[in-house]
Amino acid sequence: MNLHDPIRQIGFIQQALSQNRKPIGFFVGAGCPLSVRVERDVEGVMTNMPLIQDVAGLTKVIDSKLKGLAGAPSTWDKVVAVVKEDEGDSTNIELVLSTIRLLRSVAGNGTVRGLQSDELRALDESICGVISKEVDVALPGADTPYHNLAVWARSILREQPVHLFTTNYDLLLEQALEESAAPYFDGFIGARRAFFDLGAVEDDTLLPPRWARLWKIHGSLNWRLDEAGGVVRSDEKPTGSSYLIYPSHLKYDQSRKMPYLAMLDRLKAFLLKPSAILFICGYSFADEHINDVICRSLGTNSTAHVFAFMFGDLDDEKYLTGRKCALSTPNLSMLGFEKAIIGRNPGTWRPHDGDPPALPPKIFVLDGTIASVRLGDFAAFGNLLRSLSGEQDRTSDPTGAFDAA
Repeated sequence: MNLHDPIRQIGFIQQALSQNRKPIGFFVGAGCPLSVRVERDVEGVMTNMPLIQDVAGLTKVIDSKLKGLAGAPSTWDKVVAVVKEDEGDSTNIELVLSTIRLLRSVAGNGTVRGLQSDELRALDESICGVISKEVDVALPGADTPYHNLAVWARSILREQPVHLFTTNYDLLLEQALEESAAPYFDGFIGARRAFFDLGAVEDDTLLPPRWARLWKIHGSLNWRLDEAGGVVRSDEKPTGSSYLIYPSHLKYDQSRKMPYLAMLDRLKAFLLKPSAILFICGYSFADEHINDVICRSLGTNSTAHVFAFMFGDLDDEKYLTGRKCALSTPNLSMLGFEKAIIGRNPGTWRPHDGDPPALPPKIFVLDGTIASVRLGDFAAFGNLLRSLSGEQDRTSDPTGAFDAA
């Protein structure tokens, strides 16, 4: 088993994040909101919980609200049965939504696998309604990892804009950027009913480099279809309008009208830039469309590099696809808490010798002879970003150093 030097890797990451000339991007996945904890009343007991559930947790919430009674299965129960029958993952709501939309496209105005088109449409709307309610929350303060990312993004003058990619539907990035006075462009122009401007998206080089670019690959809570079939960004939700969250990827012409493919194209275009560096956090490589863009782009552009920070054990079954990508792609580094794949070489972190490094809290942890790099925790990654911004996080340990488990 190879031994990787954690301090050297962290130092390289710090150096990369301090650049103002190279293209730097961040991919914020569904695991990132889990790092923001809030107190909630659960059946009369105040419980410390994540701000937003991950995909599996969100699926459980939807199941609890849409499942039928014993002996009287609901449309949700029937679709879940279809997913299981097809050996799909029924705990992944995005896969379930894709199945619903695939069945609708086949059913037309009729029936498919015992499900009518109208009830599939109604179920789609119900699911999106539950998702929207669950993720329509605000960050609890100004010292969250999202704010740390926003502060870092506006901390220095840049020759290249920071690109922020996310598969999340929530508005947490928007909130943090605005509260931190970090200007950004998200593909929409206007205020009351901002409209999607594909031309500005595809030629964003005309925009100031100090504006971060925010690309929401799976849509957003505040995206709507207007009466003419165009896409607008608005906090208003007229009766009968649909949420534009999670694309089905079923019809090229239909998807092309939407911002989804344009957002995915931005990820590809970014990774094809010379010396581009993308930092991934909260993403387990569960989306084949995104994985394909990342791995193919890295294969084409050997000067680009991706650092994928994984939460917990790199050997976890949920990271299987990601490990395969990292083992076949030399410019994709995957860093777990105690193990990493760097340059296609799997290994463990080598215990650090000598004086403790001057690092923000929770990034590098020593438990006896076991070394752990915790950048897969979005809170720890946020601490690193805040330290590089030159602005002290009010919640950080001012001593720096490293942590003992």
